[in-house]
Amino acid sequence: MIQRIQSVFLFASLCFLVPLFFAPIAILFHKTGEIISFNLLGFYLSEAGLFTQEYPMMIFGILICALNLIIIFMYRHRTTQIRLCIYNMILLIGFSGVVLFVLYSLSDIQTISFNLPAVFPVVSVILHYLAFRGIRKDELMVQALSRLR
Repeated sequence: MIQRIQSVFLFASLCFLVPLFFAPIAILFHKTGEIISFNLLGFYLSEAGLFTQEYPMMIFGILICALNLIIIFMYRHRTTQIRLCIYNMILLIGFSGVVLFVLYSLSDIQTISFNLPAVFPVVSVILHYLAFRGIRKDELMVQALSRLR
């Protein structure tokens, strides 16, 4: 049910997560002067056209996006939707940590310049929290109406 505000928050969160696969999250400057861009698909060396894929990061991103879609379409099962929303928030926080770990564990990198898509997982966590509050409010309202019967 897309007309609920929490569904709009979850859809906006998905819209923030999809560009992570295509837009560069960070630009890495190697000590030799090479410029390397990083997105969820992998590392891309722009001068030589080399590309290395990061399968764990790609799978992690696909899992988060798929779980987000599942949460949107489980509007009839609010308690399950609440649980999945919390799990996805935890996954997003872990995802941000893994991205930072991967980027800072690289050797021979002089500087790292983060682009705008680097904050998209944080925005997505905030949108998931707002959706969680809306779903919980709906569930409490349904429980209150059941008590009145």
